[in-house]
Amino acid sequence: MVTAAAACAAATVLASPPTAAALSRAPAGPSGSTSGTSAPAVDCQVTKCVALTFDDGPTRYTAPILGTLERRHAVATFFLIGPRALRYRNVVLREQRDGDAIGDHTVTHSRLTRLPLARIEYELNTAAAQIASVTGHRPTLFRPPFGALNDKVRSAAGAARLSVVMWNVSAKDWKNHNPHLIEHRVLTLVRRGAIVVLHDRYATTPPAVPTIVRTLQSRGYALVTVPQLFATSGALRPGLVYDHRP
Repeated sequence: MVTAAAACAAATVLASPPTAAALSRAPAGPSGSTSGTSAPAVDCQVTKCVALTFDDGPTRYTAPILGTLERRHAVATFFLIGPRALRYRNVVLREQRDGDAIGDHTVTHSRLTRLPLARIEYELNTAAAQIASVTGHRPTLFRPPFGALNDKVRSAAGAARLSVVMWNVSAKDWKNHNPHLIEHRVLTLVRRGAIVVLHDRYATTPPAVPTIVRTLQSRGYALVTVPQLFATSGALRPGLVYDHRP
């Protein structure tokens, strides 16, 4: 697996960095997120950064998560199911306005490693088109459902001009439907450069997010999007796999 270590190191040290909370929210790029092509608001080689990511939305549980992020001046990355993006257009546009990063999470949330190449390409490209019909921009990030990844899936992602974003901290909110357990797991495992996976499809996840965000900020972390996390170490590249920033 090619990880974030494949990114080239190139940083500009900030002379007087603002607080982590103030750094979290960056100007929106052309895809509604920080694209890594313009000057980032956060230099994660200087600042302690963590990227919270949410899979399987949008759903009716996404709005409370967005409310928390907005109140705390933080951003995250959302990996969207194509048909749900069409159903919850206003939520997707809210994510875009907030400066959150928006990624592709397929059409049917199938385990792609069990599918033929033509079906994998359909899942990626159709979801990307559905998301683009809402945001006006094709996503450049992709997360495979269930984290199921092999060479065939990675190759299809590269052909679709998608960077593959995995994770190195799992809240296991799909298994532990208890906000306190979700909080504890994230706050125990998180480290600088972590990519944390949560889900905005479960009712027990939104209640855990305020404590996670507040505690991470109190520890000096800036909550950033995945593109922001890698912006000052070489922007994300299609077909490469990123699971944390070293």
